[in-house]
Amino acid sequence: MTQYQAEQKNPILYWLLTAIIFVTGCIHEKPMEKRISFPGQSWQRYYILKYEFPINETGKSYDVVLELRLARTFAYDEFPVNMVLNTPSGEERIKEYLLQVKNKNGSFTGTLIGDTCLTRLVLKRNLYCSRKGILKVEIENLNPRMETEGIYRASLILIQR
Repeated sequence: MTQYQAEQKNPILYWLLTAIIFVTGCIHEKPMEKRISFPGQSWQRYYILKYEFPINETGKSYDVVLELRLARTFAYDEFPVNMVLNTPSGEERIKEYLLQVKNKNGSFTGTLIGDTCLTRLVLKRNLYCSRKGILKVEIENLNPRMETEGIYRASLILIQR
């Protein structure tokens, strides 16, 4: 009678395969971010910021977040902005916001990093995109001054939910 030796399974291969499946299942899509920097740390009143993001998958929801990088010398407690958002399906959404930069004690509400402060404002939560195409967002400075000093950069972040 012929005896066959049983195949020995490699446990390292099984652990590696299990780890790969686990890691790929936990990966979330990285947020998309577009930045606009201001020369001289100043945002001119009628300079409208324009952002465009490609939407490549249908049936997804997104959070749209505005992040300002401010100097510690930023003089205002609140900063008014207007958003015009155009979805790939042709919907237009317009809304004014009042970004709270400092609290009642005059301290920055955002994250302090050295001589700068990062302040975030969620412009739209769970924005559902039913079509592929380009998501367009415009941000307008509504501060009545001709220029707002103390702003290094304005970023728009698109986070897939």
